[in-house]
Order: sequence, then structure tokens, then C-alpha cells
Amino acid sequence: MTHPALRVVELGRSTTLQDLGRVGRADLGVPRAGAVDREAHDLMNRLVGNDADAASIETNGGLIVEALRPVIVAADGFRHTLGAGQRLTIEGRRERMWSYLAVRGGIDVDPVMGSRSQDTLAGIGPPRLTVGTELPVGPDPASALPVDHVPLRRPPEVIRLWTGPRAEWLVDGLDSLLGRSWTVSGAVSRVGVRLEVGEFAWAMQRRLASEGLVEGAVQITPSGEPIIMLANHPTTGGYPVVAVVEPADLGAVAQSPPGTNLRFIAA
Repeated sequence: MTHPALRVVELGRSTTLQDLGRVGRADLGVPRAGAVDREAHDLMNRLVGNDADAASIETNGGLIVEALRPVIVAADGFRHTLGAGQRLTIEGRRERMWSYLAVRGGIDVDPVMGSRSQDTLAGIGPPRLTVGTELPVGPDPASALPVDHVPLRRPPEVIRLWTGPRAEWLVDGLDSLLGRSWTVSGAVSRVGVRLEVGEFAWAMQRRLASEGLVEGAVQITPSGEPIIMLANHPTTGGYPVVAVVEPADLGAVAQSPPGTNLRFIAA
């Protein structure tokens, strides 16, 4: 029997359990979910000796956890050893949207449809975290711990794009998105990142039937604002997908706080 190891003292903002997500469920209309920045999630797990698919806590900041027994955890690039009763606070970071708290052994809640991720759009996954939630941790992986901190990648300002299936709906195709600066708006969540439009011309076509999406899909809304879809994306809702972000750059998009300027180049 697995005994609780961590208690949530303060939930903070947009705090959920995440792993690498649900794979192979798109035909059922179930998005992958999982960490919006898988590289950061993976780094924190490696700091405590876990495999990349171990569940961590993803948060936008303000999270406080208390150890119920001695545990080894990692957050914001640093590893910590907590004794029973000790607390760890993860504050929001100005330069990054999301932080990850990994614990040696991984958070061991029951998986749902093959994943411990909490899908905030579809409502699929383990019970949502609340103040007072006690989290069990899996067995010690018996792996080496060679380093106690790692540098976190600074999000690049240049994001690579692939041509999407409806690129011809843009006046100049994919080139309509290139060679200019886009500003991340205040509408940022696990579902997607909306960009402020300014002067932007595109040719609105007929409404589409709803179609499936992939992470990184760039949709254009009727107002002309691009939305880059993240881990909890829905189906298209009838909006065209004009481009797709290079998967290796998607974590940088997810980590970009409101006001960040992004520039696109062709992949």
C-alpha cells in the first residue's frame, strides 16, 4: 500500500497533475493532455531520478506543499530534500508561465485511460487537486542522482512553423504569418495561446465542419487572431488551421507570458 507523502497547503494558480499524456485516443475525441512544457517536466523528473512519464505537479505559481514524510523533490531547476513537516513554495516566475514539481518515485495516483494527467477541458483524469489533498508517491526508483540543479532553457523569440492544411485561406499563405512580431495576449491557458492581431489580412472562407487537431495547430478566429493550441486543445470548432508549430518549439510558446513578442519563421 502506498502512503501519502505530500499535502497541498496552497493550491496556487492552474495547478494540476500531469505526465506525458494520453496517447492514441484522438479517434475518441480525447486530447493528449499532459504537461504543456514536456521538456521542463522531463528535466524535473530527471533531477529526482524518475522516468519522463512519472507524474508531476504543473502550476502557474502560488503552490505550497508540505512533506508528510522525507521526500526528494525538484522544482524550478533545483532538487531539495524535505523532512516531514517541511514545506516548499513555488512562486510564479515573470519569465515563464509554468513550473513543475517532481518527487522521487513519481506521484502515484490511479491512471485514467492510461494517464495520470488532469485534462482541464474534457474533465478526464484523477480527481482535481484541492487544498488538503494528500498525494501518494511511488517506490524509490533506485537511480543515481548525479546533479542537484539544471539550467532551464530560456524560451526563444523565434518559433518555427510548418504549413497547415488551410494555409491558402491566408492572403499570402504561410508568409502572412512570417516576418513580423506577434504579441502574446492575456488569454493564455493549458488550452492555447492567443496572439494579438494588429494589422493582419486574411481571406475568411466558408465555415468548416469541426475537425481533429494536433498540438501546435495555429487556428485563425473570425476576428483574425491566431490561437496556438496546447495540451488541452479541443477540435477545430470550424476555424481553419493555417499552420503548425514545430513540436520542439511548442514548449517555448506555452512558457511565453502575456506581452512576450514572438516571431515566426518557416520550418
